[in-house]
Amino acid sequence: MIRIILADDQPAIISGTRQYIEQMPGFTVVAAVSSTAELSERLRDTPCDLLVTEFSLPMNRIGRGCALFCQLKHDYPALQLVVLTMIDIPAVLYQIVHCGVKGLVHKSDEISELGRAMQEGSPAAPYIAKSALRMLKKGPNGRLPTRREAEVLKMYVVGNSLREIADRLNKSVKTVGLQKASAMRKMGLRNDIELGRYSCTMGKIGQPP
Repeated sequence: MIRIILADDQPAIISGTRQYIEQMPGFTVVAAVSSTAELSERLRDTPCDLLVTEFSLPMNRIGRGCALFCQLKHDYPALQLVVLTMIDIPAVLYQIVHCGVKGLVHKSDEISELGRAMQEGSPAAPYIAKSALRMLKKGPNGRLPTRREAEVLKMYVVGNSLREIADRLNKSVKTVGLQKASAMRKMGLRNDIELGRYSCTMGKIGQPP
């Protein structure tokens, strides 16, 4: 029997995912958590083979890649990861796929795609669900912004103009503008409206579970 921990801050997602998994032969949900702190506790005291988790990348974490997943793999080498996420930014999805997960499923995918990821995926050949795959194909390269590009983007999002950012970083307005454009392009954001929508949405999620 494969023992599963669910990690998501949305109760409806936890409930629906649990109901689906409990109908699958050979799988059982042993715990469900909604925060990083809870997850750490359950991993210490509850034997688990597979973690099905959300992954969010708030604006203050852009450029850090998948440090959480890498840490989990380091601390629990036998633990397998399936990511069930709302993120639709190609560069972020690319990073998730390449950090040792068993599968990647978008929350717009059919729930059966989660089952296939749990059964068919592996760290060497992760299962990528249909919607997630379509989103990945939209990405120009799969790189996340550099730390300096991310710094410019964060400053811009909280209301600083390009001139103000340039003055604070002792750079030209042209250089700062190019760094902002490069960061947005890597994240698959086409304009400031999409940047604002991303910032508002991901900023409310907080730290990933």
